[in-house]
Amino acid sequence: MKKLLALALVVSFNLKSEIYEIRDYTIEEEDFEAYVYWAENHFMPYGNARIEIIDFWVNRGDEAIVEGTNPIVSPNGQPNVTWVAKYKNREERDAFFANLDVDPEWEKVWSKHPNPDAYIHSNARFFKSIK
Repeated sequence: MKKLLALALVVSFNLKSEIYEIRDYTIEEEDFEAYVYWAENHFMPYGNARIEIIDFWVNRGDEAIVEGTNPIVSPNGQPNVTWVAKYKNREERDAFFANLDVDPEWEKVWSKHPNPDAYIHSNARFFKSIK
């Protein structure tokens, strides 16, 4: 019976193949406002037309709370931009990012970026829902 229950849980989890990507960026402070403008006016319209962006957040100065048994903050500081996208699976996500290299519309969007070198740190994490 325990094996059947474990198998049912594994199958149930695998049926939920959707993945969520959480992307965190630490953007140079002097480029931050220009980056936010670019994200709102150029990236979001482009991204929303192609993928399901759950939301896009920017930090406007509220200090992070870092706790735990070994709370280490990156020497790059805390991320000041976070956004979440939902994909059918990892293949759909990877295809979206691979297409950026060949999409002329993305080239137009990227050409308006205020400073492509403003990303001090970037992090992408992948999750599946358990609800």
